[in-house]
Amino acid sequence: MARPNSDKPTSTLMVVPAQVRYGHIKLDGLDKPVAALEYQGHTYSFFRVCTDWDEVEKLMARLSEPHVITRIKKGWAMWVYEY
Repeated sequence: MARPNSDKPTSTLMVVPAQVRYGHIKLDGLDKPVAALEYQGHTYSFFRVCTDWDEVEKLMARLSEPHVITRIKKGWAMWVYEY
């Protein structure tokens, strides 16, 4: 993953795979690395897969952290801001 950017993102984004770089990161309190992606110099950890858009909208309304949404075969993957 790239060096963290000091400016925390503020908007919710829908991105396409060509715009991101996938990998894994180690988070405090977890034994194993988690899936992550890098988008515009920021790193996001995997949060959840949603199978329908209504579920995505409900979660977006409840999340306080910036997040990214990507389209996958099973529906939509939600990723939350780490650094």
